[in-house]
Amino acid sequence: MKSFKVASMILTLGTALMSGGSLFAGERYDIRRDDAVIRNLRADIERDRCRLNEDLRAGRRREAERDRADLARDQRALDMRQRDVHHDRNEFREGFRGR
Repeated sequence: MKSFKVASMILTLGTALMSGGSLFAGERYDIRRDDAVIRNLRADIERDRCRLNEDLRAGRRREAERDRADLARDQRALDMRQRDVHHDRNEFREGFRGR
């Protein structure tokens, strides 16, 4: 995940510098992209929950265990992404206060 953040920051910085825009414009884009990922993860979690409930009702234990693992993985990814967005939004606000 660290390499993804570093690559994302380099890409954001490069995009901001190449376009002639400010770093804050790149940060807004990053937050919007993260929001889209969060929406997708929430949809995945909802599908995982439905599939888990269906497998539990049908007595499919192995599938239910796989569904639990998928659900836990997606939930961890969602939590990490939400913390990242929260941190980015705080940095974004601090940038305007420092001006």
